[in-house]
Amino acid sequence: MKAQKPFQLVWAMALIGSALILSSCPSSRPSVESDIVMKTPASGPIVWKQYATQSDPVRTMAMDGDDLWMGTMKGIIRFNPKKGEHQIYTPKNTEGGFIARAVYILSVDSKGNKWVGTYGGGLSRFDGKTWKRYSKDDGLGDNWVYDIEYDRDGKMWVATWDGVSVFDGERFKTYRVADGLPDKWVYSIALDRDGVFWFGTEGGISRFDGKTWTTYSHKNGIGGGIQESPGGGTAGAYPAEGGADDGLEKGDYKSNFLEHHMKAGKQNAAANPDFIISSTVDDRDRKWFGTWGAGVARFDGKDWTSFTTKDGLGGDYIFALVTDGEGRVWAGTNGGASWFDGARWRNIDKSTGLQDDTIFSVFFDKKGRRWFGSALGLSVFEGNIPSE
Repeated sequence: MKAQKPFQLVWAMALIGSALILSSCPSSRPSVESDIVMKTPASGPIVWKQYATQSDPVRTMAMDGDDLWMGTMKGIIRFNPKKGEHQIYTPKNTEGGFIARAVYILSVDSKGNKWVGTYGGGLSRFDGKTWKRYSKDDGLGDNWVYDIEYDRDGKMWVATWDGVSVFDGERFKTYRVADGLPDKWVYSIALDRDGVFWFGTEGGISRFDGKTWTTYSHKNGIGGGIQESPGGGTAGAYPAEGGADDGLEKGDYKSNFLEHHMKAGKQNAAANPDFIISSTVDDRDRKWFGTWGAGVARFDGKDWTSFTTKDGLGGDYIFALVTDGEGRVWAGTNGGASWFDGARWRNIDKSTGLQDDTIFSVFFDKKGRRWFGSALGLSVFEGNIPSE
């Protein structure tokens, strides 16, 4: 497949917080869209590079070799920063390799296969040459897929809108509410150092050790007080009806969409501390969970601690949680990218280099680059993080 034409590129430079648009310059290669230099004490200047995706939110990222794979609301972008080239995959140009444009999770397994979880189109595997699709008809819990994790045996665990499905390479087994989940809509999966799974759902958190289920919710201490109402910062959290097309059966998509979003108590019209949309485990085996409007919750095995904008978080809607190579926990929020320094939260936003304040995905590669996927595109820098 030939490389597509580059993203629309716009050169820009900002010095010490002031921005100056210089020119619009599409080219035959996706060169850096903008260089932004932010002055920081002690650690020195930070040079950001920005890439536009024509206001197409970057929901998920994964790295395979030199290629950064991005899942967006309109398909997949494979970007090679070293060569300055990219390729776009859609349901149409893959001949139905995946059948819903909105991609919520991209994951690369130990064999280099790319797994694509979509909004209404099920799960697809791409081995670099051919695509294979999996749906409810193949045993997948649901066609709405939000997260992927691998256990110690290499089995893949998939978060869906109807439970958690486990794939052993041939067939799926699905755990649902009847098995112990507090809610059927599962958004995040984290695996701790003991091999215990932690599932984030719309009804709280489930701990599953392979035999026993334990549920935690706001009454156990998850989530802080509600500080804000959803709005501009949550734009793009979910695609509008019709976001899954290019071959997806419209009737099935529409009925499932309305079943979830229009059902009493399931509209997500207000902040909800029991709605867990992201998670990670740090190098001390502490579990971190991002909520829909109630900040971040941390569990050390005994006690829960909650953090909100009052504690320095950029926003209380936590779309992404990851741990970097230095053990810091980072949160992609509706108010920028925040990291925990061990005592308090610090934040990066548009005033300090990000292209946009709504951060849906965060990724750190082996070369020390820090990638932030936003509602408008991609921001990246390498080296020291901003400091005060």
